[in-house]
Amino acid sequence: MAIARMTAVAILLACAAVFAACTMRWPLVGDPAIMHYVAFLTAHGMAPYRQIADINLPGSFLVDSAVMHTLGGGALAWRIFDLLLLAAATLAMMAIGRDWFAGLLAGVVFAAIHGADGIFNVGQRDFVIAVLVLAGYAALFRATRGGAAGWVLGFGLCAGAATTIKPTLVLLGPLVLAALAMMRRRQGRSSHRLMAYGWVGWVVPYLAMLVYLERERAVGAFYRVMTGIAAYHASLARHSVGYLVLHSVSPLVPLVVLWILLEIPEMRRAVSWERLAMLMGLACGVFSYVSQGKGYPYQRYSFIALLLLMMAMDYVAATRKAGWVRALGWAGVACLVFLAPYSVWRASRYDWRYTGMVAALDDDLGRLGGPSLSGQVQCIDTVGGCYNALYDAGIVQQTGFLYDEFLFGAERSPAIAANRQAFWTSVVADPPRVVIVVEGLFPSGPPGFAKLQLWPEFDGFLAAHYALYDEVTPARATYWWARKDAPRSYRIYVLRNAGGKPQAGGRSEKACTVWNELRPENVRRAVLHECPEVTTMASLE
Repeated sequence: MAIARMTAVAILLACAAVFAACTMRWPLVGDPAIMHYVAFLTAHGMAPYRQIADINLPGSFLVDSAVMHTLGGGALAWRIFDLLLLAAATLAMMAIGRDWFAGLLAGVVFAAIHGADGIFNVGQRDFVIAVLVLAGYAALFRATRGGAAGWVLGFGLCAGAATTIKPTLVLLGPLVLAALAMMRRRQGRSSHRLMAYGWVGWVVPYLAMLVYLERERAVGAFYRVMTGIAAYHASLARHSVGYLVLHSVSPLVPLVVLWILLEIPEMRRAVSWERLAMLMGLACGVFSYVSQGKGYPYQRYSFIALLLLMMAMDYVAATRKAGWVRALGWAGVACLVFLAPYSVWRASRYDWRYTGMVAALDDDLGRLGGPSLSGQVQCIDTVGGCYNALYDAGIVQQTGFLYDEFLFGAERSPAIAANRQAFWTSVVADPPRVVIVVEGLFPSGPPGFAKLQLWPEFDGFLAAHYALYDEVTPARATYWWARKDAPRSYRIYVLRNAGGKPQAGGRSEKACTVWNELRPENVRRAVLHECPEVTTMASLE
């Protein structure tokens, strides 16, 4: 048995090392890139919710802001943060599981699955939540195993902080604390100190969030966003409950089957307090995944992390027993050990060097002036990569409208109508010098640039006052997760001459501006025939 454990440990440590090495240079893309950009905009004076129409809770971009001010704002810093989270998750699992081998087994497999899910999932919000949940349980069990009562404060803080990132685990703290109070009462022991620490810890993150919103004068705006566009987003692209339940364990189906077989003899035994608390965490994790409804892999992380740990604990415990239970235990351990290198191999195949349209737009923005374009650019995009490029170039967008799904969605939605009106008022009063439209509409809109037709007024505004400067389609697909994504195109529009511009003042007075030193053939084709004089970027400064 000792030889088998040491062999498994060697494989797991090798997998962890290879995983860290082959993923260290992964780029910053997807949702984390948007959160970084929100933090970037707030650092440049834009107020969240009042000026930035963001649907995420403050904890989401405050995490990014903290990382940017400590480790740095680049992709490498975010990757280091992700690896530190994985290390913290593994240490928490080792503390929870009592047996360090079970915790190491679950932690490395969790890291490998996280990597196999793809580059989009680095530092995802639900991943941070999963680590907070694990850390919270480690603190809670430290207290109930004879440690100081103050450790329960750590559980409350972690459970509350997780809810300030996403509200879907709001029941975890109250349920576990209520179960703890009932357990102590049955034992004839007081729970007052534990409850005081737990509830104070749970409330503190909410108070901190309220103070932050009040400081930004955004309490009312936060409420309007949560009941408006955030509620609208929650209704989009939802899967059936059956689909979500099935996919919640999709990477672990054989292991779950073995685990159920292993648990059949244990069903008549009393459930321990720690087991009950973890089962509550599993239930809250499933609820979080199902309630979000989108079925994205990262949204199941809080559930997957606890499930892996419970299975690893039970498999390792079964290896110390006899008969078929021992055989099932070793079979489960072997499956987990195999899953680690397999998942790391999948993660190592992703093509992090090629970033598709992000790289092309980075190049365009750099030659167009880079940071000097701040306050003069508007992206029409959500997760396509436009905000990645603005962040890379250090460009502050002209407005705080970051999600095209709230501009080109169903007009019958009051939230969409209000968002359109606010955006329309902003761009007509002061038209941005450059508009970048990325194809597609997140999360389930029409392909290509057909989304523009969903808002005819804005489509007509572009046609009347802007010239198509260029349309770029990257040469090949990106390979950042389980499948290759087709190349995503983008269009660059520039403000046209005074005869075709809105008569509002501001930057629109420089309406004949194009960048003739870049692609002269495109300038002549799209702009020159409409402008009596073509100026360069330098003449605008």
